[in-house]
Amino acid sequence: MEKYYMNLPKDLSGSISKNRFRIELLWGINKIIEAHKELGDYTVIFDFKCDIELHKKDTISFFQIKTKIPSNFNTNNLCKIDKDKQNSILGKLYLLYSPDVDIQLFIVSNKHLKINNRNIDCEIQCLGELDSNVVSKIQEELSKELDLDTINLDNIYYIYDGIDFVNPENAIRGKLIKSFEDITGEEPINPNAFYRLVYNTVIEKACYELNLTKYKDVITYKGITRSSFEKMLNAHRMESINGVYDTNNFIKQLQPFKRRELNIAMSNLLSLPRSIRIEDLKRRIFKFIINNEKIIKDEDNYLNLVSKKFDDEFDIEFTNAMKTVQYLIVYYIYVGGGELD
Repeated sequence: MEKYYMNLPKDLSGSISKNRFRIELLWGINKIIEAHKELGDYTVIFDFKCDIELHKKDTISFFQIKTKIPSNFNTNNLCKIDKDKQNSILGKLYLLYSPDVDIQLFIVSNKHLKINNRNIDCEIQCLGELDSNVVSKIQEELSKELDLDTINLDNIYYIYDGIDFVNPENAIRGKLIKSFEDITGEEPINPNAFYRLVYNTVIEKACYELNLTKYKDVITYKGITRSSFEKMLNAHRMESINGVYDTNNFIKQLQPFKRRELNIAMSNLLSLPRSIRIEDLKRRIFKFIINNEKIIKDEDNYLNLVSKKFDDEFDIEFTNAMKTVQYLIVYYIYVGGGELD
């Protein structure tokens, strides 16, 4: 399956509007939430072979996101090749199909599919289960477009998603926070920071543009896996031994202006995507605490020592307040009996 996937054409749709790009990312977050609630490993890939992809052990699902205002999609506009395009909407999607691999293809839209002047009311419609004359018409159009003798519509689906595609952010944010509570049994420490962490990580994946020739690199640079999403969840769990809870308690004891400064820094820090460089730096700070345990008297003494050692090693986007918060998180992981993975 990996070999087949890597030989598929890369999505060359060209530039799209910022709003449509945002819709794709937010819908992809929605797919992460759904996949995470099911059993088994998964990877959600952003903007590589298709808009959104869901990879599981033996199957791949491709999702093409299409907004339509104000009219509906029908067999005519799904099979129509626009002047500036090489393929129709269905034709482009069908290029990803193979009878030898377990592939499912989806068109996702904010409008119902309209067939013979009536809306298809169900949320998901298999195109192969439409009336036989409609199926024959689609097969005929795709056969001509793609120069294929046979067209199988049994693995192609149309999804009507009632989410507000014009302003989807609030709906996805709410669903993400609720899913956090459903999965962990608790509320995130900072809901807005948790949302930004997921969203910023997804943007980073979608915008990665270097050439990838190995499947494992696609997973790493373009995908969100179960384990990576689990780490995002754990980073915001109130009751986990991750140092954040105790750091928040320390901040609460400070003077108002300092408290505000570090609370903002905490939110910004927790919104950053995981970085190999910063993870390595955190491990070195942890080791520094172990080696200097006997001379560290309290938080203030520790901050004075550790800042002299590591301040210059942070990336440029780290403010002094963010460095302080990071130092405190690592410190409280250590004193709480935790470990850095």
